[in-house]
Amino acid sequence: MALAALASAVTTGVAFAPAAAADAGSAGAPAGRVCMFDAPKGALTAGHVGWAFRWSDGSWDYGATMEDHNWQKRGPEQQMLHDFATSTDSGGYRSYRCTNTAADDQDAAESAVTAGFARTYNLFEDNCLTRSIQIFKAYDGSGGLNGLGDGKLLFPNAYFNYDLTGWDNAVPL
Repeated sequence: MALAALASAVTTGVAFAPAAAADAGSAGAPAGRVCMFDAPKGALTAGHVGWAFRWSDGSWDYGATMEDHNWQKRGPEQQMLHDFATSTDSGGYRSYRCTNTAADDQDAAESAVTAGFARTYNLFEDNCLTRSIQIFKAYDGSGGLNGLGDGKLLFPNAYFNYDLTGWDNAVPL
């Protein structure tokens, strides 16, 4: 582990596993990784979340669904973290949580992103949180994330803080 990552792990108690450290070719290693990013001041402090999933080449697709706009980017891990840390969406993203997945169906995740962006935003049942969850479940076709609730009628901050059982602890951006 690099010195900076080790210092971060000691300070925060959580290390963000670099793509190379979680090589899918290693025996027993996870195939994929997803992350949820929290903007706690969004939606009148109910919160807003963004999503990310790792490609087999180590790059990341990441973005967010907003009521007035959607965005999506692809790039290396450090660019993703920078983009979320410097975004002003919904008052700014402040932290993220990740988990490894047994499967990494990037095409299914991309289809979920496209389908979500094409639908009309609904604050209660088809929003930043519900779409993030749909993307994660599509990406992990193994069913390992099927225990995630659908996010309907829930505040994104509460979901981020309490419903991501088994995910890494929140890491500040």
